[in-house]
Amino acid sequence: MDDVDDLYKRKSEVKIYPKSMIMIPGRYKDCESLLLALKPETGYLNTHRSRDSVNNISELFYEVEEFVEHPALNGEEKEKILKKFAERFSNKLYGELLEDKWNKKLIGINASLPTEKEMLDSFGKIKSDIEILWYNKPFEIKRLSSGFKKIEPPLSESALLEHLKYNISEPSANFVIENTLKLGANLMNLANTGTIDEIQDDILNYVVELLNCRLKDKQEGCEANQFLSTANSITNDISVQFNNFLDISKKFLTSGEKGSLVELTVKLRNYLNNSLSMESENYTELSEFLIKSIKQSLIETENLRANELESIINYFSEILKNSINLTKKNLPRYLRRRKIILLLRDFGKILDEIFKGEQKPARILSNKIMEKFNLFLMNQIEIDPFIISKSPEMNEEKIVKVFKSLVNENLEDFFNEVVLDIRDLVFFAESMMEKDSKVIRNHIEKFKKFSGEIQFLLGYISRYSTVNRFLKEEPDEEIKDPVTFANRFHRFLERRIGGINLDWKDYILEWIKDYGKKFFNVEEQRDWNLKEIYDDFITYLEQREQKEQKCETFIEVLDTYIAKNSTEKDRENYLDFFKQYELSIEIKTEFPIYIKQRIDKTINEFNVNEEKIKPVNYLNIDNNDSFYGFLRENELKYFSKLLPRPISLILKHNLTNDEKESFSADLFHVLKFRYWGVNSLQIEILDNFKEVHREWMKEL
Repeated sequence: MDDVDDLYKRKSEVKIYPKSMIMIPGRYKDCESLLLALKPETGYLNTHRSRDSVNNISELFYEVEEFVEHPALNGEEKEKILKKFAERFSNKLYGELLEDKWNKKLIGINASLPTEKEMLDSFGKIKSDIEILWYNKPFEIKRLSSGFKKIEPPLSESALLEHLKYNISEPSANFVIENTLKLGANLMNLANTGTIDEIQDDILNYVVELLNCRLKDKQEGCEANQFLSTANSITNDISVQFNNFLDISKKFLTSGEKGSLVELTVKLRNYLNNSLSMESENYTELSEFLIKSIKQSLIETENLRANELESIINYFSEILKNSINLTKKNLPRYLRRRKIILLLRDFGKILDEIFKGEQKPARILSNKIMEKFNLFLMNQIEIDPFIISKSPEMNEEKIVKVFKSLVNENLEDFFNEVVLDIRDLVFFAESMMEKDSKVIRNHIEKFKKFSGEIQFLLGYISRYSTVNRFLKEEPDEEIKDPVTFANRFHRFLERRIGGINLDWKDYILEWIKDYGKKFFNVEEQRDWNLKEIYDDFITYLEQREQKEQKCETFIEVLDTYIAKNSTEKDRENYLDFFKQYELSIEIKTEFPIYIKQRIDKTINEFNVNEEKIKPVNYLNIDNNDSFYGFLRENELKYFSKLLPRPISLILKHNLTNDEKESFSADLFHVLKFRYWGVNSLQIEILDNFKEVHREWMKEL
């Protein structure tokens, strides 16, 4: 379940926004279903009851899918039947949701659900720093640094070993969390798609096109305030034209005309053609939009009278008025955003010119840092109160001041966080090479992949489908020490990752061997149980990964790699690259400070002449990011101002038939999300293992 937060709370008081979003998957054999719903409240939902309903629908739809495989049906007929039943089943689920059939009982006898708090035990917490990507549409939560705190569940020693085989490891949890955050944004995007009124979209596009056409006649350049005045004047003229069209349309209601839907729309079109000067005022499109609206709205299509169209024409009238209002209300906001984005671009060009005078390596590093800084500033622009306000003000001088403040106020924060990683320094070292880098190009490309592949492989090793499977397959009593564990896990993993196309997979296998070697010469032997070995092994992997992701430690990796792979032909090239990488480490901390000083100096000297361009060019940014696109994204998509924040995620464990013998009911894993302010997130990892596991079965 997701919580949905409103970005513009003060500006949306008259709108009704949902407070929660739920996604419930269902399945029957090969038929999968998905319920996505937005609700006006949080909590109260019995997710297990709703899941049963979705599973039942999947079973019904499976039968429909089997039926449409009949050879007598062609493709179009099959699609029509599937669409009809999909709509019918969706309405059934919608009805159950509206009637609160899935809600928890708030009074009386109420059995505890398997995923209620009293049925769960916590065994881990992940704390993360987060940032919200406001420049993404829809908004997305991105995790930054994170830490894991292990909690020992209240289980006996033998049960702890069994729990180890079924629990979600930290890397698996992180993988699930990352994808849950992305899923929330994707689901909001999906929900938003259905909120766009097709007729409203057509009319709004039509209004902007009329504005565009009339502005094209004005070739003389003007300032933004002059443009705004001209655009408002044109929009007022369009409003008069719309009112004239509506007055004539409403007169048709008293004409006494009747007939079928087709006949009545033909008569309406002819009536409008005869009553309005269609060509001089471009009323033809409006007539077609009105007729389209009528056809979409009416269910009965026979024996209609003209006066039965009154509610549809009134609704169409509101759409026209709303389109005019949205255009006038949002144009200043769009112009402010457009201007500050152009300022950011122009400021970037000035810095590019400055850094062009630097040596090539410095240019490359500065470009990488500036790319990150631009995205950082874009995020601040999207939530700046002055830029996003719906004030009619368009003051270029004030916008320049806002831009300078954004840069100055965020400079310190950005450079406190900016980090040059191994990949950045490999690019840097490659560009500085005096020898021909093409000789070892393939190896350099491999070095660029090091950080990403090592992180992925560590997650792959530690995730449920790998290490948990290994623990289930290996008899507990045969693994008595870390050396045995390392040898057996190495053989197991070697088979599994053999087909993975990654350059550093053999290197990660060496880590497992190295873990075993740690215990070859240990003077004092001790007794180990499997859980202790597992915990020690995971800790070793995490610590080694943290160490080897450091730019300084990567020198050791390079040294070993060059000794193993270099030949007489390419050894000099390798050594040159190694030397340049060492040099890049020395400037890793000093160079960002230099970049910061140049930005600070440049922003204080940054002066801008007031823009003076053709009026029509104010409705886009270099033929991109158009005013219509801005309106569609921010106004027509009803939920565009909402941020999806996961609150809880319930995962049902797919037990094998043999495993089910050891459990009295379904095993569930639950992730609970808690937000601290806007920059911190804590995820608690829980399961109901203690409640459903039959510990005595292990002894049989």
